[in-house]
Parts: sequence; structure tokens; C-alpha cells
Amino acid sequence: MSKGNPEGAQSLSPQEDRAPSGEGRLLIVDDSSGVRDVLAIKLQREGYVVSTSENAHDAVAMLEGRSFDLMLLDIRLPDMNGLTLLRQLREKQNLLDMPIIMISGLGQPEDVVSALRDGANDYVTKPFDLGIVLARVRTQLALKELKQAKDRFLQIASHDLKKPIMLVLDIARQLRLDSQPGSPRTDDEHSSLSFIIETGEYMQGIVEDLLNWGALREGRLRLTTLPTDLGAVVRQAVTRNSVYASSKRISLKMEFTNDIPTIMADDSRIMQVLENLIGNAIKFSPEDKTITVRTFRDGDSLACEVCDQGPGIPDAEREKLFVAYSRLSNRPTGGETSSGLGLAICKEMIHLHGGEIGARNNPDAGATFWFHLPCD
Repeated sequence: MSKGNPEGAQSLSPQEDRAPSGEGRLLIVDDSSGVRDVLAIKLQREGYVVSTSENAHDAVAMLEGRSFDLMLLDIRLPDMNGLTLLRQLREKQNLLDMPIIMISGLGQPEDVVSALRDGANDYVTKPFDLGIVLARVRTQLALKELKQAKDRFLQIASHDLKKPIMLVLDIARQLRLDSQPGSPRTDDEHSSLSFIIETGEYMQGIVEDLLNWGALREGRLRLTTLPTDLGAVVRQAVTRNSVYASSKRISLKMEFTNDIPTIMADDSRIMQVLENLIGNAIKFSPEDKTITVRTFRDGDSLACEVCDQGPGIPDAEREKLFVAYSRLSNRPTGGETSSGLGLAICKEMIHLHGGEIGARNNPDAGATFWFHLPCD
């Protein structure tokens, strides 16, 4: 029985009340222990975090104590009709926020019609074809994820893009009013143009993150792997971030060993990862600190580390580091903002290369973000 379950409810998941990245938390409500066990085992093998309940009363108590991404709900329950529970749940959560798949018998077609009319997303019938159950669960979770992605995009568009666009337009309009054709630009006008460029690059970065994340989640992003000198990619990434580091009086150092082999990789995607890790290190570091980028051979892998002297990683937030849209307690030292997708994209990019990525706190101060790529 999992921590926090009410008496009479069961959980077959040994994990905490959270889901693996990209999966979901499921609740199965059925009075048959055989049905609960068969569904739970199948869904757990697919990576889902599964909790179960044998009646409506315990299911409601579980829903009040934690959140679930999807429910499988039997129409026939010992203490309440499943349709009644469905209607109660729909008063609080809509079809996309909480998908509900009804479980019915073959002889209950009228109940299925009522369930779909009252807000069920789908249904499965006993005896189960487990492949069909899994496909329907995946479909409903995918639809929910699309809805969440839309909500996040609207939030980013309204918060992180709307204000910069308004500022850029205001400055551009003022420049048009103040500037005379053929006249030299004043220092204020040059500063305004620089601000427009910086703001445009910031907005471009957010849009690129959203597009990359969408391509990754839909499996549309493909690597173009070629023989790659990781040292050269590191040097270019450090150069690209040198102006940003100088603006915060931060020193960038590089350390290389002599046994760095050429690897097969998509250098543009590795550059994207490095720029994100180096940029984050600069973003969260105080002034007059040093960031060191190390590259070295580690057995069958080529390792790269970005070591900073910032605040480090709070222990309670380690598991959020590479999760999309996570907001951590550390704040950028220069008031910078981001899309919340950078580290999640880095993780997926490195995994596409067959590598690993992670982070650790340094013994003295700061944190080290690292990734390993396989050598041929």
C-alpha cells in the first residue's frame, strides 16, 4: 500500500506519487481485485505510476489527496454507480484536464452511451484486450499533453513574448519619429537599436525552444551525425558566450586533455546543448566568478563538464532540473528569463546521441552540469 492511500485503497506502484518524464499517474477504480491487478501490472510495465481503489468512496479520498493524469473507472461499483461518480468529477474537471475511461461489461451498451454523454472520454469492455486498453490510455494522455502544451504556449506568449514585442514596437516607432533620413544616429539611437536586437534574439530563442520541444515530443527531430571534434565545438560555444559573460564580469575558462577523439555527432545539436549549459551557468552566477568548461576521455565516453561558482542545486529540486517548464528557487543574477525548456531539450538531445546528462553540486561552491557521449 502506498504512502497516503486511505484504508481500503491499494497501490501496486513501488514508486512515489510522481510519474516518469513523459508518462503519467493513473488511478484504476474497480471492485474486482483481478481486474485491478491485471490492468495495474500491464500499465506499470509501460512505465506508468498506477494506484488502485476498490470503491468510489476511497477513490474520491485519493483524488483529494493527490493529482492523477487519467482514471479508469468501472461503471458498477459497490457503494456508488460509476456514472454518478463520473458526473461529480466532471463538475470539477473537464475532459482534457482529467481523462476518464469507463470500464463496462459487454452487456452494458446503454451505460456506455450515458457515460459518453456525461463526460467520459472513452470506454473499454470486459474481458479486456490489454493492447486496446493501452492504446486508449496513450491516446487520452497524448490529447491531455497537447492541451497542456497549448496552455503553456499561451502563457509564454502572454507573459514572455507580449511585453518584449510591445517594447520593441514602441522603441522602433520612436526611432522612426526621431530619425531624419541621412542624418547620423545619436548614442541613444544606437542604444535603442542594440536593445531591439537583444530583445529580438531573446524572443527568437523562446520560439526556437518551443519548436524544438514540439519536434522532440512528436519524434520529428532527426540528427545529422558527422565526424565531430568536440573540442572545436566547445571553443566555439565559449566564444559565442564570451560577450554575455563579460557583461557580468564572469571569466570563462576551458580545460582539455590530449586524448580527445573524433566522435560521430550532430555538431549543431551539441552546440545547442553547450550554449544552454554555459548560458545557464552565466545566468545564475554572481559577478567576478569563473566558469570552467572541461572536456576529457572517460572510458568509452567523451565527457564535457560546465562547472560554475553559483548557488548550487537545492537537494529538494534535483529531480526537477531536466523536466520541462520546471521553475526552481534559484533566480538569475541579472534578472534574465527563459522558456523553461532549455534543460529538458538538452536531455533529449543527449539521449538522441545515445549519451547521458546530469548535474551535481561541487564540494566547495556551485554546480557542475555534465554530459557523456559514446566514442566509436
